[in-house]
Amino acid sequence: MKNSPSFSRLLHGLGLAVQFLTAIPLRISFQWTKETSNWSFRFYPFIGLFLGGLVAIQAFYLLDHSSFSLLIISFYLFTFSVFLTGGLHLDGWMDASDAYFSYRDIEKRLQIMKDPRTGAFGVLSVLFLLSWRFLFMYESVVMIGADIWLIFLLVPFLSRTWMGVLLFITPLAKEEGMAYEIRKNVERRSVKFYGWYGGIALLLAFLSGGGMIVLVMLGVSIIGFLLSRRFIIKQFSGITGDTVGAFTEGMETWLWFAGWLLLSYVMA
Repeated sequence: MKNSPSFSRLLHGLGLAVQFLTAIPLRISFQWTKETSNWSFRFYPFIGLFLGGLVAIQAFYLLDHSSFSLLIISFYLFTFSVFLTGGLHLDGWMDASDAYFSYRDIEKRLQIMKDPRTGAFGVLSVLFLLSWRFLFMYESVVMIGADIWLIFLLVPFLSRTWMGVLLFITPLAKEEGMAYEIRKNVERRSVKFYGWYGGIALLLAFLSGGGMIVLVMLGVSIIGFLLSRRFIIKQFSGITGDTVGAFTEGMETWLWFAGWLLLSYVMA
């Protein structure tokens, strides 16, 4: 089984997903083929769950067993979550921000996103994005302490899941780049895996008593996805690697905002 071609393609797909979505150093060259890129796509939600799990475990332990202040713990968890992904998608957020705030036509915006230099709007927008995310995270931690682990688990899981859906169903802005290379290889059957991920997540949530939180966060993520997709198509004519990265970062902050509202006014 371990030497079968199918298992080998699965492992290569997992490795590609780890390299694409995280800053975990894998000093291995993985094959990029139609089969391995499909497996990579299928692992996006799993990688999100893995990232969330690493943060959630630390959150539960630190908030329940350490004597550090909530501010210090929150800032550590926030910093760890950013460095865990290496800021891979933050670059897309800054490039997309520079392009959008140029208020130029779509063709010019696509050209701006190719520029390796970061403009003032990109820097300012990422500062606001991360500042608000940290504030929502900190306020949520203050309210429910160690029980925040479920939010830490859900945010990266849902954001990476919808990132995959965005890649599959949204028009391409151009037939080149990372988004194009992934999109041209993804098969419809790969998207079915996302339904299984969602079903398993809901089942585990209800078994753990967090079903209400999961349902609300899922509903909010759907709203965020639909609004973001419409915005990307209108402002950029479709997706690029940068707009997909910007979507992922924006979705994370949007979900932390939703989690904070949920804990503040619904479950208070």
